[in-house]
Amino acid sequence: MDDEIAFGPVPSRRLGRSMGINNIPPKTCTYSCIYCQLGRTLKMQVEREKFYDTDRVIEEVKRKVREVEHAGEHIDYLTFVPDGEPTLDINLGKEIEGLEQLGIKIAVITNASLIWREDVRNELYKADWVSLKVDAASESIWHRVDRPHGKLSLDDILEGMQIFSRNFEGELVTETMLIDGVNDGYEEIENIASFVHG
Repeated sequence: MDDEIAFGPVPSRRLGRSMGINNIPPKTCTYSCIYCQLGRTLKMQVEREKFYDTDRVIEEVKRKVREVEHAGEHIDYLTFVPDGEPTLDINLGKEIEGLEQLGIKIAVITNASLIWREDVRNELYKADWVSLKVDAASESIWHRVDRPHGKLSLDDILEGMQIFSRNFEGELVTETMLIDGVNDGYEEIENIASFVHG
């Protein structure tokens, strides 16, 4: 069970040696993206909740860090990158705070679906590096690519991203997965680029 919380470190093109953190159970997500390597989402939800005990997450990551450092390996980032959406974890902010004392930079890779929520933004502000997903800038294509939970609004998400980008003091990146014949048309790419650049 321990290995389900912390894994790696694995080499990352953007983050160097990254230790992954699974802070939610597999395939628990706000989306069921057509390209997800995990297949369809098993538990689709937008309500944030506690999945694992906060102290357990922190202690298991610390234990894994000690193991890795004892073996003479280096860790550049502790990365919240579960097989689902990390911001569904209502204790994400507490976990980031608890891991800061290790002196290792903290990254979060999120699909950004809950970034319209002020509490989620406030927790993500605590990270050093955040990746937000922008697969579409139009509602119809967003529904085709990301297959979101019915309670989500693309306009709210895009507005939340703009607020976050204005206030985040760390390193912010975006990710876009282009799907042949779905969101790779010139107009949609222009719209995505315009939003990201704006």
